[in-house]
Amino acid sequence: MDLAVRQRVNSYKFEKKPSDMGKTFGTIKRGDEDRYSLLLFPIESNILKINRRKKINNGRRVIEAVRVCLFTVDGYLNKIEYDLGQFLTEDVTLFVEGILMAFDPFVNEDILSIFSSSGMVDVNSPESLYEYFKTPIKCLIRIEQSIALWTKELGAIGYFTFLEKTLGSMVPKDNKMDFVISAGTSATQNL
Repeated sequence: MDLAVRQRVNSYKFEKKPSDMGKTFGTIKRGDEDRYSLLLFPIESNILKINRRKKINNGRRVIEAVRVCLFTVDGYLNKIEYDLGQFLTEDVTLFVEGILMAFDPFVNEDILSIFSSSGMVDVNSPESLYEYFKTPIKCLIRIEQSIALWTKELGAIGYFTFLEKTLGSMVPKDNKMDFVISAGTSATQNL
């Protein structure tokens, strides 16, 4: 994807991104998560798999990864290349890659291939991308809120404790990154 403008991100903008994106795209209200479970599951499954493998055990790194992902998607939609280098530690980068593999056609070639062959999403159309990324953006914002809640309740490892208790038995102990196609279909696949 060709991006026209390069923009440096300071800490203030980094902290504000979920709120700004929530105002534009909306959010998932507490209790409505089941309606979004088709996409929430592969994102959180990938987060859990990465944490199992690397034992990062710090919800703050996932919050930072979520924000990097929000900037990444915003960059696609607004043709901006954000300079996020100061936020990309090794741990954050691992979570970013896992999260984006769950839904991003510019990161996950399998998703791009499905879109190209089916015509479900025109990745060259700003309107089509806007519609496609609405749900992932809402899911990312909800995940950040969940991390904040569980961190407050149980400390830095709280979110991972929550994931293990609620999803752990459904998430295979492998390194395959899960993904979903959520543009009018319920097709779910593993890489």
